Amino acid sequence: MTNIAHALKTNRLAVSIYKEYTFYKWMVLYKINPKIPINHTYKKYFNRKINWENPQDLIEKIAWMELYGDTSLWTTCADKYRVREYVEKCGCGQYLNELLGVWKDPNDINFKALPSEFVLKANNGCGTVLIVNDKTTLNIPKTKKILRNWIRRPYGYRNSQRHYLNIDRCIIAEKLIENDITSKRISPESLIDYKVWCINGKVESVLVVFNRHNNLHQVKLFDPSWNELPQFVRSDAKPETDIEIPKPDCLTELFDACRKLSAPFPEVRVDFYIINNRPIFGELTFSAGFGSLTKEYFSIIGKNIHLKTIVSNKI
Repeated sequence: MTNIAHALKTNRLAVSIYKEYTFYKWMVLYKINPKIPINHTYKKYFNRKINWENPQDLIEKIAWMELYGDTSLWTTCADKYRVREYVEKCGCGQYLNELLGVWKDPNDINFKALPSEFVLKANNGCGTVLIVNDKTTLNIPKTKKILRNWIRRPYGYRNSQRHYLNIDRCIIAEKLIENDITSKRISPESLIDYKVWCINGKVESVLVVFNRHNNLHQVKLFDPSWNELPQFVRSDAKPETDIEIPKPDCLTELFDACRKLSAPFPEVRVDFYIINNRPIFGELTFSAGFGSLTKEYFSIIGKNIHLKTIVSNKI
C-alpha cells in the first residue's frame, strides 16, 4: 500500500467521504440498471458478466431471482427482526435467541434496562453487529451515533440486493451468546457459524465458519453426511492447521429445522450457532457472498435450481 493510500484509509474524514461516494455511486448505477452493480461484483470473481438469458451457476441464478423473481418473502426473512415471526410460524421458535428490545430510533434505547452484556444489530445489512461484553465501559453517545449511521440509509444497492432495500430499518438487542468450552478450543476468536445451504428445501452442504478476526476467517465445507469437501474451499480460506470440526450431536435436529425454514425457497442459506448441543438460529441468507468457495462448487450446486419453475417478473 502506498503512503497516500494508507493515509486515505486511516483518515476518518477521507473514509467517511469515500463511503458516501460509494453509496451514492451504487445507488445511481442500480437505478440506471440493477444489472450493472451485480455484473460488476460477479465479473471480479468469475472474469465474465452474468449470463442473464441462460444463467448456470448458483450466483448467476441468485442474481436472476433477485431481479426477476418474487422476493417479498426474502425481504421478510432477511430482516433480522421480522424473521423471528417467520421462524415461529415454521414451528422453530425454540431456536430463537432471546430478544431484549427493538427500536426505530437509537435515541429511544434505555441502556439502563439492558443487561450487563448483550448484542446490538441493525435489522438490515451485513456486518452491522456490536458486541457489548461490559455495559459499564460502553460509550453510549458514540454507540448511538454508530447505530444511527447503520440505519440512516438502505443497504443493498452495491450488489443489487433488492430484498434488503425494502426492509423497514430498526435496531434490535439480543442476548449475548458465547461458545461453549468445546467450541472455544476450536474457535477461540469467535462463535462457530454453521451455514446450511438448502436447495428446494433439501440440505446440500454445510459451510462452517470459525476463527473470525480482523475481517479474516477460516472455513470448512461438509456434505450432509459430514464428509469434508476441501476441494471446494479456496486455498486462502482454509485453516492454517488441520483443525477438526466434529460432527454436531444435534445435526439431525438442525437439518430438520433447516428443511422447515427453507421449504418455500428455491435457494437459501440457513445460518445457525450450536451452543451446548443446542441449535440457535442466526439468520436466513438469500444472496450469500462467494469468496470462500470455488467456482466449481457454485457450478455444481447451481444445476439443482430450475428457473423455469419460478414466475418471472421481467423488469
